[in-house]
Amino acid sequence: MTLSKSFAQGADTLSIPGAKLIKNIRYGTANIRQTFDLYIPENASKPVPVIVWIHGGGWNNGTKKNMHVDGLVAHGYAIASVDYRFTRDTIFPAQIRDCNAAIALLWKNASQYHLDTSRFILAGASAGGHLAALIGMSNNNNRQEFYPFSIKNNPVRFQAVINYYGVTDLYVLHGNGLSFDVDADDSIISKLLGASSLKRPDLAKWASATTYIDKNDPPTLTIHGAKDQTSPLWLGQLFTNLLQVTGVKNDILILPEAAHAGSVFSQANVLEKVLSFLKEVAGNKRIN
Repeated sequence: MTLSKSFAQGADTLSIPGAKLIKNIRYGTANIRQTFDLYIPENASKPVPVIVWIHGGGWNNGTKKNMHVDGLVAHGYAIASVDYRFTRDTIFPAQIRDCNAAIALLWKNASQYHLDTSRFILAGASAGGHLAALIGMSNNNNRQEFYPFSIKNNPVRFQAVINYYGVTDLYVLHGNGLSFDVDADDSIISKLLGASSLKRPDLAKWASATTYIDKNDPPTLTIHGAKDQTSPLWLGQLFTNLLQVTGVKNDILILPEAAHAGSVFSQANVLEKVLSFLKEVAGNKRIN
């Protein structure tokens, strides 16, 4: 199995072989980053599953061209790659509100884009992994603050979550033994929350995917580097173990030599694991 070759077409967009690109679909008007790109397999003859991809960058950098999942187009998956407001623009929960707004627009127009609403899959890396996991776990918890619209009778459900080395628990992550001092007032987490997680543990818990885990959450695959010094491996293991004891179908792929991010997460063996996991849960049409 080989990965698709992708290359830069613009400042924030990829050109993926075999994909029809609809660029810069706008889901909000407050910020230039409130857009997403949609890649649809050119040979699709029926509604296809879609990966909602959320990029990383410490919640304050990165673009929607930064993704690990572009190889999935060749296997029949559409990809909606979402941009969102950064912490330099506004603090949490703006980032998750933006992602949920993009997802709602995508769901509403699924028939127009030939997308299968029974197979909406969340995926993201680093800060995007945090947001993907948080959206997936909180989807059935009725947290109105996470949506810019009324969530009464919200129809959106997810078939799976793919978490690439996301910080899934901001409440337990502390100290300066990593590549940054987590508790500093100017750390990336403090900038996200508007305060240090040590000083405002309530905010840290509110913004953590682990807070919302219950037995009705979607199947989840975590992919993590053993040498990650930004989002340590034990965070990924904590997340998967909490899913396990709660009864949520899950798996974890640990890359022994990988640090945080990098091309290793886009290699063929990782893509094969993602495809295998999605195939395993593909027959489960989520209705809860």
